[in-house]
Amino acid sequence: MAGRIPQYFIDDLVARADIVDVVGSAVKLKKSGRNWQGLCPFHSEKSPSFTVSQDKQFYHCFGCGAHGNAIGFLMEHDGLGYVEAIEDLAKQLGMDVPRDENPLEAQKRQVAKKSAETLELAAQFYRNSLQVAEGAQRAQAYLQHRGLQPETIDRFGIGFAPEGWELLKKYLSGQNISEKEQITFGLLVQKEETGRTYDRFRNRIMFPIRDWRGKVIAFGGRVLGDEKPKYLNSPETPVFQKGRELYGLYEAKTAPGQLERLLVVEGYMDVVALAEAGIHYAVATLGTSATTEHMDRLFKVVPEVVFCFDGDKAGKRAAERALENVLPHMIDGRQARFMFLPDGQDPDSLVRANGKSLFEQRIVRAESLSERLFGFLQEGLNPQEPEGKALLTQKAGPFFQKIPAGILRTLLVKKLAEIVGVDTAQLQTQLDRQSLPVKKEAIQSKPADIIPEYAVESISHADNAPEVQLSTSYAYKLLLWLVRCPRIIQKLTEEELQQLKEIIDENKGFFWGKVFKEVMEYLKCMPTATTLSLQAHWYGTEIGRLLDQIALEDVLAEEFIISEFKEWLRSLELKRQQYQRNQRIDELMNKSRSGQRLTKNENEELVMLLNVLANKKSRPEGDTAEVK
Repeated sequence: MAGRIPQYFIDDLVARADIVDVVGSAVKLKKSGRNWQGLCPFHSEKSPSFTVSQDKQFYHCFGCGAHGNAIGFLMEHDGLGYVEAIEDLAKQLGMDVPRDENPLEAQKRQVAKKSAETLELAAQFYRNSLQVAEGAQRAQAYLQHRGLQPETIDRFGIGFAPEGWELLKKYLSGQNISEKEQITFGLLVQKEETGRTYDRFRNRIMFPIRDWRGKVIAFGGRVLGDEKPKYLNSPETPVFQKGRELYGLYEAKTAPGQLERLLVVEGYMDVVALAEAGIHYAVATLGTSATTEHMDRLFKVVPEVVFCFDGDKAGKRAAERALENVLPHMIDGRQARFMFLPDGQDPDSLVRANGKSLFEQRIVRAESLSERLFGFLQEGLNPQEPEGKALLTQKAGPFFQKIPAGILRTLLVKKLAEIVGVDTAQLQTQLDRQSLPVKKEAIQSKPADIIPEYAVESISHADNAPEVQLSTSYAYKLLLWLVRCPRIIQKLTEEELQQLKEIIDENKGFFWGKVFKEVMEYLKCMPTATTLSLQAHWYGTEIGRLLDQIALEDVLAEEFIISEFKEWLRSLELKRQQYQRNQRIDELMNKSRSGQRLTKNENEELVMLLNVLANKKSRPEGDTAEVK
């Protein structure tokens, strides 16, 4: 939806929402002390490790680490974008979302509104036609032959496009929908030679394609006989891009029970037939192979995706494309499986022949990603021969480069090393040397990228992944208190504000300095901001993840935070000055040692700095009085 949502509205929305109500609509929660607990919706578990804090308006899973506020929950659980989550939460609270729009954005918004109106009217026309139109009996007999009950037909909104060139066109025109609008939204076809317009869908079973909110954005139509094409989709329109949408995703998300996996099949009837059999988690691509955009959408909803293919050569090629597209999305905790059907069978015929239980057994036994990957890589090679091992390593390179860094990638490299019979470290070096496109993953910051040198107090290293103990650092402590008590900024003196500004400016190239600077600038514009509004403003970003971490930490009572902030700021300023003095002493001493003569002013400066250093060392430990 076009147009920027004003920040004041987001702040108000987050303040009004009760996260217990939001999460409770999807997770069964039970009161536990001051908090609520339940089974985590983001990973499988038998005992609850998922906690919702009504006081902090925050959720956190101690099992998988998932955490966030009400907006974040809707994004992660329902697979929504940031704006979509805001719109959904506003709808739950009965609030209209305002927009700051320029004329172009207002026009796009109007187009989206008109498309929703037009396509819903078309869907109603098709549903009614299934009951009363000429030829409807044939359509009803077809659906009955496919074993569909009225409840399933109604749930998916299945309809019928009668045989006639202008039936829908005339109906929509009577509803004040112009022919131009009908063409724009893919309902009419216009012949270039004559300019004549006619209904795109005729004599077909109609399947409305819905977006995440359940709004109709396009249609798919299936012929009743053997005419070609068998399936016909809406063309791409301002509201429909087939490479991003999945048929049945809305129905899967709104089906009863917890959604733990999604099964990706090829056709509308496969999705509907599986739902009729009680398998409510099937979705279908819309005439394309599974794209990277599809992967994004799938894994936002569930941690496990099973791809279903025909067992022929075409199915194997489709599986290869899906494998390549899914690899960049395989962060630890996700699963991808590959299921191949017997020759001549599709999900519809197979589930009707064998029933739900046997079909689901096939899903459970589907090939894992590692099985499919190594099976594909070894096709046509003999890994027992040196030449085959070398070719296998070369062939594996581009695929392994796509996989995000993590435990899965490490284990796959180890397995490949075992197959080719080399040391894992040696193989990893060989893979790294291959000049292949590499997917850039999020790079873990080094300690100095987070905290300035004079503020770091404790650093530990594990497996080449540096980790800063941020809770003991001055910089993090200041940021922690500022985020948890934003009104601190209004309580600082001009001198203290200047000190904080200098510290931030000197370290603006570091991550913590960037965060501090942006938070301060935000608070200047939004002096009444809260911790939750800060999280909402940066949700889904690197800054947002740090703010989420901060929101989980225990802090002092608010009345003590301001005085502690001032004291720690003073201490950090003293450390900063000491660090600068030491740096300057080193600079002057090095110059002198190198044989260069110091100027009179530099000599006097060096003596003064050494005296300050000597005086500081002679003071009792804990005395932080500043030497002027």
